Amino acid sequence: MSRSTATRVLVTGAELLVWWAALTGLWMVLIGSVDTLEWVVGALAALLAACAAHEARRAASTP
Repeated sequence: MSRSTATRVLVTGAELLVWWAALTGLWMVLIGSVDTLEWVVGALAALLAACAAHEARRAASTP
């Protein structure tokens, strides 16, 4: 793996982590009481939304 590829992977991972954390945090604030199942569903939904946000940003920045 070249240095530029490794850097791109790290940046993508960091972006997904930030999106996931922000969306999971928003989910937790909006639902009020936190049950284990709600946390798992919210975390998975946030992961899907983070992937969609990353791909949308990538598609928008590609000429």
